[in-house]
Amino acid sequence: MNEARARHWVVDLFQKHPALLVSAFYVAASVIGMFYSWAFLRHFDVNVFNYAQISDFLLASLKEPLTWALVFVSVVLVLLDNASSRKAGRKDLRRWLAWYGSPRYRMVNNFTALFMVLVFIYSYATAQARDVKAGEGKTVNVEFSDGEASVRSTLLGTTGQWVFLYEPDLRAVDIHPVESIHSISFQAD
Repeated sequence: MNEARARHWVVDLFQKHPALLVSAFYVAASVIGMFYSWAFLRHFDVNVFNYAQISDFLLASLKEPLTWALVFVSVVLVLLDNASSRKAGRKDLRRWLAWYGSPRYRMVNNFTALFMVLVFIYSYATAQARDVKAGEGKTVNVEFSDGEASVRSTLLGTTGQWVFLYEPDLRAVDIHPVESIHSISFQAD
């Protein structure tokens, strides 16, 4: 199947079945959230897959809008490069540049977009983890349901059933079930 026919087939599929766009967005958001959550929490030795459900990953990507900006930038860069490649493919290029205008280059370039998204999100998550470890995270006061003394910690994140807290001084992570927490409060900026 050539490039134009493949593009037409995808557009035609989404026109005939617009509900697939919602499903595709849900899957993309979940994958982005899953990758970001894993990349961020792994720096604290937390295996997020032991504590999360698929809906938690959807919310994780929406809680971090910069991940979507990184996806958008990567996709736009690759689309622009693919357009340039198609334009170059119509010209008679020197032999050593002819690969740039080929459909094979554009197909490989689409995988480059995926690779760029993963690298950008991983780098962003690593930078955020480094900042949290340096004491720059969101500090919260946590009161527990059982009357235990309140704790002042850095909030790493939450899932539907768990709350992840970090003690920068001790370099320790505490994971608490949501049911055990009475309230979480923080100082508004």
